[in-house]
Amino acid sequence: MKDQIQLLQEIESYLEGQLSDAERASFEARRQADPVLNAQVEEQQLFLQTLQQYGRRTELQQQMDRIHEHIATPKPANVVPIRKSTPYPRRRTITNLAAAACIALVTSLSTIAIMQRAAKQKTTAQYEDVRRVLNNIQRSQNALINNMNSTSKKAPANPGTYGGTGFAISTNGYIITNYHVVQGADSLYVQNNKGEAYKATSIFEDISSDLAILKIADSTFKSQPLPYQLKPQPVNLGEEVFTMGYPRDEIVYGKGYISAQTGFNGDTVAYQVSIPVNPGNSGAPLMDAEGNIVGIITGKQTTSDGIAFAVKSAHLKRMLDEMPKEKLPRREWARKSAHLESMSRVDQIKKLEDFVYMVKVYN
Repeated sequence: MKDQIQLLQEIESYLEGQLSDAERASFEARRQADPVLNAQVEEQQLFLQTLQQYGRRTELQQQMDRIHEHIATPKPANVVPIRKSTPYPRRRTITNLAAAACIALVTSLSTIAIMQRAAKQKTTAQYEDVRRVLNNIQRSQNALINNMNSTSKKAPANPGTYGGTGFAISTNGYIITNYHVVQGADSLYVQNNKGEAYKATSIFEDISSDLAILKIADSTFKSQPLPYQLKPQPVNLGEEVFTMGYPRDEIVYGKGYISAQTGFNGDTVAYQVSIPVNPGNSGAPLMDAEGNIVGIITGKQTTSDGIAFAVKSAHLKRMLDEMPKEKLPRREWARKSAHLESMSRVDQIKKLEDFVYMVKVYN
């Protein structure tokens, strides 16, 4: 509750222009990366506009009352009224009621117009970050426990709050995923295709590109050399791509193509991809036909089936370059490719699935 109140106060400061330039830029970056926060800002803006409309209506009513008090028809000095219910107060009352009715009508029409415009803006281009709500997925706990090799490789019995996908960027336990997947997590686990689960922590985050780097906490963890390379160069429009992720308990393959060079609402950080994705694919690798990493799946468009968005790999490279050398050896990406381009797609998938992980979030 305290965090929610602080968030509302921050939203109000943003809408009222009380933030500094740096704070405003940071907040707008958070809005762009977090659709839920953006919706809260729009709702608060609509609420404040409605309050302003009501305040103007009340002020106008008070002004009308003061005007009528000054222009009320005076009684003739030598005329004694027959009774108290003279026609003058009745005329004034009717005038006030008519004015109030007009004001109420104008305010109601204005409020309806504002609400319709806000609703239209929300439905013009809806965006859904593809986090998986694990409560809607039937997870087999017995199968998971039976596949664990030791107590150090057991995730909590609770299936978690939600999850996504991540993939290895080194041989010593560094994994990339989306920031919105791990945002606010109390604890994190990553699980491989063999059912082995490892506790992980988020060690580096970039809200602007919606990326986060996780580190497996088990010092004994070791994987094979990476079979793929990072390709920061732009991918051509129409180029074939594929992805592997965890929208369910087993890894799922999806195939598509680059359909636009920009992402949601013209975002230059991302591609638009025509590819099937579902809740749980967030953070999955996007690869070209040769098995190179060209992007990271981050969201989809709710108004159209098969339209997804992926952060460009150039921004992952920039993020890795910003990391301290002692945290992530850059030579991991300098290894020669395992010649995935010479393999069939089936063999590519067999080679890659050991490096794609399910990310399980607990909070």
